[in-house]
Amino acid sequence: MSDYHHPKGWEPDPNKTGNWRELFEPNRRPGGGGGTAPPPHAQPPNAASGPEREPDEAEAGLHIDPAQYRPWLLQRGRSRPAMMLDLRRFEERSGLWVGWQVSYPHLIAVEYIGDKMLSLDFGVRQFMIEGEGLSELARHLQAGTVLALHEYAASVWPNGHDGPWIRSICRLGLPEGGPQVG
Repeated sequence: MSDYHHPKGWEPDPNKTGNWRELFEPNRRPGGGGGTAPPPHAQPPNAASGPEREPDEAEAGLHIDPAQYRPWLLQRGRSRPAMMLDLRRFEERSGLWVGWQVSYPHLIAVEYIGDKMLSLDFGVRQFMIEGEGLSELARHLQAGTVLALHEYAASVWPNGHDGPWIRSICRLGLPEGGPQVG
């Protein structure tokens, strides 16, 4: 028979569920000291706490390796999807990386023409990506696992590129003479 209609309401059986306080507050001090130990990430690292986990690409920032060209960076080992997509191109005149960060939830469509051209439609903003071997990139973009795209720049990666590469990233609809047209 069900306990749902019990006059005091339904109560879980403590013999079956265990102690809920221990489940949600495992670091609670014995003896009712009130309060909990600080979370593990707030404690100073030491040898007793074990190895520290390495941050993923999104936490560590998008590092560019000058030794090897990678046209896109994929997220690894994350349970939540990436929220932003970083599109970067190297401006030869200034020697600076310039680009855009756009929100993945606003990605309406990924259109491709063969293996050499992609169009990303974010509603108000649209981008054209040209290169070689971009069908794999289209698949990863549709899955939402790409963190960043890098336009190839010979001055940054003098060793060249092997495999897929991005020749240009261009934002469509900028006025004549607008920034980063190319």
